[in-house]
Amino acid sequence: LSRANYHAVYDLARSGNAIGMPINLSTKPPVCDDCILGKQTWTSIPKVRVGDKATQKLGIVHVDLMEHLDTVSAAGNKYVMDVIDDFLSYAWAIPLASKGDALTALQAW
Repeated sequence: LSRANYHAVYDLARSGNAIGMPINLSTKPPVCDDCILGKQTWTSIPKVRVGDKATQKLGIVHVDLMEHLDTVSAAGNKYVMDVIDDFLSYAWAIPLASKGDALTALQAW
């Protein structure tokens, strides 16, 4: 469920279409933390490349370790290590039970 936009409720009350619905227009509603988080957006990645691109497979490898706070896989994994080959742009996602498993998993990869 979501909350109605404050301005939409205000316009509804001012137009007289909200018959029988008590609305107090004297103050703005308090700021809701969940609403603020829901309106945040990701910053796009620039299309212009900075630096040299790899000239062979696995010449440059990018690694990103992420924790999923609310989600645990059926196998008990809470982390995901993304490995991206710069030359091929091929990506691997390696599930991890703990952050301490990252080095071992990367060496095994």
